[in-house]
Amino acid sequence: MEKVLCVCVGNISRSPMMQALLQQRLGAGFQVESAGVQAGLAGRPANHRSVACLQERGIDLSGHVSRWIGDLDLGQYRWIVCVGHEEAGQVRAILGSGPATVLVANADRGGVPDPYEHGMEGYRACAALLDEVMPDIARRIGG
Repeated sequence: MEKVLCVCVGNISRSPMMQALLQQRLGAGFQVESAGVQAGLAGRPANHRSVACLQERGIDLSGHVSRWIGDLDLGQYRWIVCVGHEEAGQVRAILGSGPATVLVANADRGGVPDPYEHGMEGYRACAALLDEVMPDIARRIGG
């Protein structure tokens, strides 16, 4: 089973949503996980707006607990999908010449903006953007 890691800053808003939506697209042959680049946010639940936004789509994020990429063996992942170029750079610095392919979701438009300061509508817009870019990501990962 191929492993995929979705990465954002704190693993509380964008990457948990990305993880759930990408897992739906890729299906059972893939194990999609998520983590953040900021150690201080590890151990927290998903943002309540991320939970509510995906709950509207029938996806349950209520059990999510954020993780820090520094606590993971990044070499176990074949694909690492980041929300932006900055996060991808941090992953590459930790990964070195590891086997993973690092992708940036929505790379040509600068990544996936953080919805944190934009209320529920910001989270819905984030999920809509993830819906828009996940087919291409899934195609690249799934072959």
